[in-house]
Amino acid sequence: MSFLNFLNQWSGVVLALANVVLALATIVLALGIPWSIRAGSREERDTFYAVLDQTYFEIQKLLIEHPHFADPNPASKSSEQLIQYDAYAYAVWNFLESIVDYSRDEKFLAETWDPVLRHEAALHAAWFLKPENRAKFKQPFLSHMELGGYVPRFKATTGHSSSRPAQP
Repeated sequence: MSFLNFLNQWSGVVLALANVVLALATIVLALGIPWSIRAGSREERDTFYAVLDQTYFEIQKLLIEHPHFADPNPASKSSEQLIQYDAYAYAVWNFLESIVDYSRDEKFLAETWDPVLRHEAALHAAWFLKPENRAKFKQPFLSHMELGGYVPRFKATTGHSSSRPAQP
């Protein structure tokens, strides 16, 4: 019976120590989870930035290899160059859509890539405004580009750009 008395005496102390340890573990988790989420978000943002940066670098390498891509005017191109430019412009616009997708919830990415978005959209707007090319993109992206003033507003029913200037 003396063993049971010993256990009864110390059970309160053991229970108190267990509660203290449990409380400390809860505090560590309460502080650690938000920190982990912020660190993960920052890492994800940095990963997105690196992917966008690498992709844009590859697009720029294509431009160096084929300088005629910098001139969207079809009158200055051979039939082969027109085919190449069409593929290049499609790649550029897919990249722009990726910027919009990646930066939708990341203000930092949106601000960082906005000048590139504006430059490339302006350069290749004529390609993008052709109805057959616009059909290659999701409606939210089309709306973003129009509402953000990257390209003129487009009337899908008539297939023509509006005469109103785009809103910045």
